[in-house]
Amino acid sequence: MESTNYAQVLSERILALRKEKGLTQEALAQQLGVSFQAVSKWENGQSCPDIALLPLLANIFEVPVDSLFGREVQPAPVIIEEPIFATGFDLPWGDDRELRGVVYWGYKLLGHEKIRDRKFTFNASDYTWILRYSPLNVTAECGIQVEGDVQGNAEAGGFIRCGNVGGDAEAGGYVTCGNVGGDAQAGGYITCGDVSGDAQAGSEIKCRSIGGDASAEKIVMKRR
Repeated sequence: MESTNYAQVLSERILALRKEKGLTQEALAQQLGVSFQAVSKWENGQSCPDIALLPLLANIFEVPVDSLFGREVQPAPVIIEEPIFATGFDLPWGDDRELRGVVYWGYKLLGHEKIRDRKFTFNASDYTWILRYSPLNVTAECGIQVEGDVQGNAEAGGFIRCGNVGGDAEAGGYVTCGNVGGDAQAGGYITCGDVSGDAQAGSEIKCRSIGGDASAEKIVMKRR
């Protein structure tokens, strides 16, 4: 197996992240307390920054240190055995018994937006919730994995993996499920059984039947 050249990856990441932040070599060098010639050598692969500078680089670029070496750390999934009901919060919805996957940053309710500080970068759609029961409706900014059926609608900012969906299934990522009682929509692909309504995917639809209209780069009808 070919090993990764982390020195080369580091030089390429510094160059890409510096340009992404709109910094010149001189501006980056000033924040790090080094010469712009040193930054130039890093980006050209002629040398590497001192290990003590890596946390500073990560802070300036607002990324984890692992990201400087091309390694992305995926958050651990949140496993939910039973619903948990919060009390005493001023929430922007009523007590409608619908499960919503949300994350708080302090007292702030987070949505699709990315929240960045010097400690971490948060994107709700990167997270995964695993539900070990069959909810009525699910609305989450993250990925959803239901170990059973969703009786009503399923909506996720990330992916959806589940059994049957009684209503509509809508995901920013992909959808992998059983039958869909309503419409199915995904930013990625859709792999399912029967879709009673319309089906729309960013890449491929693979299912047994579609009751309404279908739109995708590729549509594959599975044999029964």
